Amino acid sequence: MPAQLKSATDVRFRQALILWGTFFALNVVLNGTIPFILGADLHAWTASTARAILFPLLIYGVLFLVVPLMLTKGLATVREPAFLIPLILAVTAISLWFVFRGVATVAILVLAHLHWRFDLSEIGFRSHGWRGDLIAVILPGLLAAVVGLLQAGTWSPEPGRALLSALDRLFANPASSVENLFYFGFIAERLAPKTGRWLTPILIALMYTAHEMSNPEYWYKGMSFGFVFVGVALITALYLWRRNVVAIWLGDGLRWFLSGLI
Repeated sequence: MPAQLKSATDVRFRQALILWGTFFALNVVLNGTIPFILGADLHAWTASTARAILFPLLIYGVLFLVVPLMLTKGLATVREPAFLIPLILAVTAISLWFVFRGVATVAILVLAHLHWRFDLSEIGFRSHGWRGDLIAVILPGLLAAVVGLLQAGTWSPEPGRALLSALDRLFANPASSVENLFYFGFIAERLAPKTGRWLTPILIALMYTAHEMSNPEYWYKGMSFGFVFVGVALITALYLWRRNVVAIWLGDGLRWFLSGLI
């Protein structure tokens, strides 16, 4: 590998690790340090409106969307009005997604617009063939359906509720759109040249599982973190195969739809 290319790869690798480390530290502060300082009940803070606005603004809006776009496209591009104004609209919509359900759809439209105007292929807005992408969409849903059937033992389909659940996940919840962009289109893209196709899924799965474990809400709900680790590792492997974050996003929606049927 030429020295210049190797240097660029090293810089991108360090940027990904530093950004994730910054996110994780801020995540811990938002989930635990702030309520501790305020003397607030942790459960009440987790369900509070203040956290519901502050967390999406700083995590989903700034660290998961603005910073990756800035590091990918460059500050000069991001500062262009045609880029900056839609981006501000996306961040605003993401910040209010919990208060006004469905407003996060604006972020999806903004990302589509920015890709059309400025080309976001570097962070996973690309396709290397529709057949492989279709497999990447369908496979996570089928795996989730099989696991769900094995756990439930019976099948009582509710298609209406399942469809609403999928649409909510795809368009109303930035944990699907912006989070996938951050972990796969940005972090995995920058780690893979250094850590390879086999180690990268494990690293991303460890990062994401640590991310989930830092949120008290998921402990209250009894989330299976082992299942999260395995699932994220498999999805990361799918992403590295297709390098298409849209396919991963659609697969997430299909997974929620099929899980809702069960």
